[in-house]
Amino acid sequence: MHSIDLDSFRWYLVKTKPREEERVLRYLRFANYNYMFPTYWKTVLFGRKREKKPLFPGYVFACLQLKRDYHKIRYTRGVSGFVKFGGLPVPIHERIIESLRERTREDGTVKMISRPLRKGEVVKIAEGPFAGFEAVFVESLNDGERVALLLKGLNSARVEISRLYVSTVI
Repeated sequence: MHSIDLDSFRWYLVKTKPREEERVLRYLRFANYNYMFPTYWKTVLFGRKREKKPLFPGYVFACLQLKRDYHKIRYTRGVSGFVKFGGLPVPIHERIIESLRERTREDGTVKMISRPLRKGEVVKIAEGPFAGFEAVFVESLNDGERVALLLKGLNSARVEISRLYVSTVI
C-alpha cells in the first residue's frame, strides 16, 4: 500500500453537489488554486447547435497540499467530498492531468478521442433521433465528425450523423 505525502502538491478529484460545479470553481479561482474542469462540445438539437458540457459532471480536479488544504476544500460551499479509497482522498496520477492538458483546445474544451470505426462494424446509436438503433458503419465524413451508417431493421436506410452519437457494440 502506498503512503500519501500530505505536504506535497498533488491533484485530487473533488466531488461537487449536484449542479454546484460553477460555485466550487469560483472559490478555487478566488483562492488561487490550480484546478481543471474539462469540458467538451456536444452537438444537440439534431446537429443544429453545440453546447459546452462537463467531461466529468459533478467533479473538479484540484491541485493542493492535502494536509494544508483538505478542510478548506472539503467544507467549501458546493463540495460534497473527495474521491476516496480506503477512507483517504486518492491522488490523481499526473499522466491523467497531462493527457487532458495535451488534448485541451484554445477554447478550453477537450478534444474527444475515439478509436476509428471499421467498415462493416456493427455500432449502436446512443443519441439523437435514431437513439437505440443498431447500424452498420459505412464511412467517416468531414474529418471524422460525421459518419455514414446503414440502419438495421429499417431496410438498411443510409443515415449520416455525428460521430459522437455512435458507440461500438461489444
